[in-house]
Amino acid sequence: MKFHVNAPRWVSGALLLFWALLGAGEARATVFNVVRYLEPGQSDLGVEPEFILSSGAGFGANFRFSQGLNELSNASFIIGTGGGPRRFRIGANLTADFFPDTDGQPGIGLGLQALYSRVGLRSAGTGITETYGDAGTQGRFESLLMPYIHNRFSNPGGDVEPFFSLPYGFSIRDGRFQVSSAVAVGSFFHMSRQVAYALELNVGINNAESTLSGGAVYTFQ
Repeated sequence: MKFHVNAPRWVSGALLLFWALLGAGEARATVFNVVRYLEPGQSDLGVEPEFILSSGAGFGANFRFSQGLNELSNASFIIGTGGGPRRFRIGANLTADFFPDTDGQPGIGLGLQALYSRVGLRSAGTGITETYGDAGTQGRFESLLMPYIHNRFSNPGGDVEPFFSLPYGFSIRDGRFQVSSAVAVGSFFHMSRQVAYALELNVGINNAESTLSGGAVYTFQ
Protein backbone atom coordinates (compact mmCIF):
# COMPACT_ATOMS: atom_id res chain seq x y z
CA MET A 1 0.00 0.00 0.00
CA LYS A 2 1.28 3.47 -0.92
CA PHE A 3 0.72 6.75 0.85
CA HIS A 4 0.84 10.26 -0.48
CA VAL A 5 3.68 12.16 1.19
CA ASN A 6 4.58 15.79 0.59
CA ALA A 7 8.35 15.97 0.11
CA PRO A 8 10.10 18.37 2.51
CA ARG A 9 11.82 21.29 0.86
CA TRP A 10 15.24 20.04 1.93
CA VAL A 11 14.64 16.74 0.06
CA SER A 12 13.92 18.54 -3.21
CA GLY A 13 16.93 20.79 -2.69
CA ALA A 14 19.19 17.84 -1.88
CA LEU A 15 18.10 16.00 -5.00
CA LEU A 16 18.80 18.99 -7.22
CA LEU A 17 22.17 19.57 -5.54
CA PHE A 18 23.07 15.88 -5.96
CA TRP A 19 22.39 16.11 -9.70
CA ALA A 20 24.35 19.34 -10.08
CA LEU A 21 27.37 18.00 -8.21
CA LEU A 22 27.50 14.92 -10.42
CA GLY A 23 27.86 17.29 -13.34
CA ALA A 24 27.95 14.51 -15.95
CA GLY A 25 25.68 11.80 -17.34
CA GLU A 26 24.17 10.91 -20.69
CA ALA A 27 20.78 9.34 -21.15
CA ARG A 28 22.37 6.01 -21.99
CA ALA A 29 20.93 3.67 -19.39
CA THR A 30 17.41 2.29 -19.46
CA VAL A 31 14.67 3.26 -17.01
CA PHE A 32 13.56 -0.33 -16.21
CA ASN A 33 12.59 -0.67 -12.53
CA VAL A 34 13.09 3.00 -11.61
CA VAL A 35 9.31 3.55 -11.71
CA ARG A 36 8.53 0.63 -9.37
CA TYR A 37 7.77 1.72 -5.83
CA LEU A 38 8.93 -0.47 -2.93
CA GLU A 39 7.56 -0.28 0.58
CA PRO A 40 10.10 0.77 3.25
CA GLY A 41 12.33 -2.21 4.01
CA GLN A 42 11.19 -4.12 0.91
CA SER A 43 13.74 -5.12 -1.76
CA ASP A 44 13.83 -6.62 -5.24
CA LEU A 45 16.26 -8.05 -7.77
CA GLY A 46 15.98 -7.33 -11.48
CA VAL A 47 17.66 -8.92 -14.51
CA GLU A 48 17.50 -6.87 -17.71
CA PRO A 49 18.86 -8.07 -21.08
CA GLU A 50 19.16 -5.20 -23.59
CA PHE A 51 19.79 -4.78 -27.30
CA ILE A 52 21.58 -1.62 -28.40
CA LEU A 53 20.10 -0.50 -31.72
CA SER A 54 22.41 2.42 -32.55
CA SER A 55 26.05 3.56 -32.29
CA GLY A 56 27.13 0.09 -33.36
CA ALA A 57 24.61 -2.56 -32.36
CA GLY A 58 25.34 -4.73 -29.35
CA PHE A 59 23.88 -6.88 -26.60
CA GLY A 60 24.22 -6.55 -22.85
CA ALA A 61 22.63 -7.33 -19.50
CA ASN A 62 22.08 -5.32 -16.33
CA PHE A 63 21.50 -6.59 -12.80
CA ARG A 64 19.71 -4.28 -10.37
CA PHE A 65 19.15 -4.60 -6.64
CA SER A 66 16.64 -2.13 -5.20
CA GLN A 67 15.72 -1.24 -1.64
CA GLY A 68 12.76 0.74 -0.29
CA LEU A 69 14.14 3.51 1.91
CA ASN A 70 11.01 5.30 3.11
CA GLU A 71 7.51 6.27 1.95
CA LEU A 72 9.03 8.53 -0.71
CA SER A 73 12.31 7.05 -1.92
CA ASN A 74 13.93 3.90 -3.28
CA ALA A 75 17.60 3.23 -4.03
CA SER A 76 19.05 0.84 -6.63
CA PHE A 77 22.51 -0.54 -7.34
CA ILE A 78 23.40 -1.50 -10.92
CA ILE A 79 26.07 -3.68 -12.46
CA GLY A 80 26.19 -4.90 -16.03
CA THR A 81 28.26 -5.93 -19.00
CA GLY A 82 27.91 -6.36 -22.74
CA GLY A 83 29.35 -5.95 -26.20
CA GLY A 84 29.03 -3.20 -28.80
CA PRO A 85 29.14 0.46 -27.71
CA ARG A 86 28.58 -0.14 -23.97
CA ARG A 87 30.70 -2.69 -22.07
CA PHE A 88 31.10 -2.97 -18.30
CA ARG A 89 29.01 -0.55 -16.21
CA ILE A 90 28.40 0.04 -12.50
CA GLY A 91 26.38 2.65 -10.65
CA ALA A 92 23.39 3.54 -8.49
CA ASN A 93 20.22 5.58 -8.54
CA LEU A 94 17.84 7.26 -6.14
CA THR A 95 14.16 7.79 -6.86
CA ALA A 96 11.53 10.05 -5.32
CA ASP A 97 7.87 9.15 -5.92
CA PHE A 98 6.37 12.58 -5.29
CA PHE A 99 2.85 11.64 -6.43
CA PRO A 100 2.22 7.93 -5.80
CA ASP A 101 0.09 5.85 -8.13
CA THR A 102 -2.97 5.62 -5.86
CA ASP A 103 -6.72 6.22 -6.13
CA GLY A 104 -6.60 6.13 -9.92
CA GLN A 105 -4.16 9.02 -10.29
CA PRO A 106 -0.95 8.47 -12.33
CA GLY A 107 2.25 8.22 -10.34
CA ILE A 108 4.83 10.94 -11.00
CA GLY A 109 8.39 10.83 -9.78
CA LEU A 110 12.01 11.63 -10.41
CA GLY A 111 15.06 9.39 -10.67
CA LEU A 112 18.69 10.46 -10.28
CA GLN A 113 21.36 8.09 -11.53
CA ALA A 114 25.16 8.00 -11.60
CA LEU A 115 26.90 5.39 -13.76
CA TYR A 116 30.48 4.58 -14.75
CA SER A 117 30.91 2.49 -17.87
CA ARG A 118 33.51 1.35 -20.37
CA VAL A 119 32.43 2.31 -23.87
CA GLY A 120 33.67 1.41 -27.34
CA LEU A 121 35.42 4.19 -29.22
CA ARG A 122 32.75 4.14 -31.92
CA SER A 123 30.27 5.44 -29.34
CA ALA A 124 32.66 8.01 -27.88
CA GLY A 125 32.07 10.63 -30.55
CA THR A 126 34.52 12.28 -32.92
CA GLY A 127 37.76 13.98 -32.02
CA ILE A 128 38.62 11.62 -29.15
CA THR A 129 41.87 9.74 -29.63
CA GLU A 130 43.09 8.99 -26.10
CA THR A 131 41.96 5.79 -24.36
CA TYR A 132 42.52 4.18 -21.00
CA GLY A 133 43.03 0.47 -20.31
CA ASP A 134 41.60 -1.53 -23.20
CA ALA A 135 42.82 -0.04 -26.51
CA GLY A 136 39.28 -0.33 -27.89
CA THR A 137 37.40 1.34 -25.03
CA GLN A 138 37.50 4.32 -22.71
CA GLY A 139 35.84 5.26 -19.44
CA ARG A 140 32.68 7.38 -19.29
CA PHE A 141 31.01 8.82 -16.20
CA GLU A 142 27.35 9.75 -16.51
CA SER A 143 24.74 11.41 -14.38
CA LEU A 144 21.13 11.20 -15.40
CA LEU A 145 17.88 12.92 -14.47
CA MET A 146 14.80 10.79 -15.19
CA PRO A 147 11.37 12.38 -14.67
CA TYR A 148 8.73 9.68 -15.13
CA ILE A 149 5.00 8.99 -15.09
CA HIS A 150 3.35 5.60 -14.63
CA ASN A 151 -0.04 4.12 -13.87
CA ARG A 152 -0.97 0.58 -12.82
CA PHE A 153 -4.17 -0.95 -14.19
CA SER A 154 -5.96 -4.06 -12.96
CA ASN A 155 -6.25 -6.88 -15.44
CA PRO A 156 -7.61 -10.45 -15.04
CA GLY A 157 -4.33 -11.95 -16.28
CA GLY A 158 -2.17 -9.69 -14.09
CA ASP A 159 -1.81 -5.95 -13.56
CA VAL A 160 -0.28 -3.82 -16.32
CA GLU A 161 1.82 -0.74 -15.49
CA PRO A 162 2.81 1.41 -18.51
CA PHE A 163 5.40 4.15 -17.99
CA PHE A 164 6.92 7.09 -19.84
CA SER A 165 10.16 8.94 -19.08
CA LEU A 166 12.37 11.66 -20.56
CA PRO A 167 15.94 10.82 -19.46
CA TYR A 168 18.24 13.84 -19.67
CA GLY A 169 21.79 14.36 -18.51
CA PHE A 170 25.47 14.95 -19.10
CA SER A 171 28.55 12.78 -19.46
CA ILE A 172 32.28 13.29 -19.20
CA ARG A 173 34.96 11.34 -21.09
CA ASP A 174 38.58 12.36 -21.46
CA GLY A 175 37.71 15.79 -20.06
CA ARG A 176 34.95 16.38 -22.61
CA PHE A 177 31.31 17.02 -21.70
CA GLN A 178 28.23 16.11 -23.70
CA VAL A 179 24.55 16.79 -23.18
CA SER A 180 22.11 14.09 -24.18
CA SER A 181 18.44 13.20 -24.07
CA ALA A 182 16.14 10.30 -24.85
CA VAL A 183 12.54 9.13 -24.69
CA ALA A 184 11.70 5.90 -22.85
CA VAL A 185 8.37 4.08 -23.10
CA GLY A 186 7.53 0.68 -21.68
CA SER A 187 5.39 -1.35 -19.38
CA PHE A 188 5.55 -3.74 -16.44
CA PHE A 189 3.38 -6.86 -16.43
CA HIS A 190 2.70 -8.04 -12.88
CA MET A 191 2.20 -11.78 -12.77
CA SER A 192 1.98 -11.95 -8.97
CA ARG A 193 2.91 -9.95 -5.87
CA GLN A 194 6.51 -11.08 -6.32
CA VAL A 195 7.14 -11.47 -10.06
CA ALA A 196 6.88 -8.85 -12.80
CA TYR A 197 8.14 -8.70 -16.37
CA ALA A 198 9.06 -5.56 -18.30
CA LEU A 199 9.47 -4.37 -21.87
CA GLU A 200 11.03 -0.99 -22.76
CA LEU A 201 12.02 1.01 -25.83
CA ASN A 202 14.57 3.77 -25.23
CA VAL A 203 14.93 6.13 -28.23
CA GLY A 204 18.02 8.34 -28.28
CA ILE A 205 17.34 11.94 -29.30
CA ASN A 206 20.69 13.62 -28.74
CA ASN A 207 24.02 11.85 -28.01
CA ALA A 208 22.26 8.75 -26.66
CA GLU A 209 22.00 5.15 -27.76
CA SER A 210 18.64 3.64 -28.67
CA THR A 211 17.89 0.37 -26.90
CA LEU A 212 15.26 -2.32 -26.67
CA SER A 213 15.21 -4.15 -23.36
CA GLY A 214 13.10 -6.48 -21.26
CA GLY A 215 13.59 -8.45 -18.13
CA ALA A 216 12.12 -9.71 -14.91
CA VAL A 217 11.97 -8.43 -11.34
CA TYR A 218 11.54 -10.57 -8.23
CA THR A 219 10.34 -8.82 -5.06
CA PHE A 220 11.38 -10.27 -1.71
CA GLN A 221 8.44 -10.40 0.67
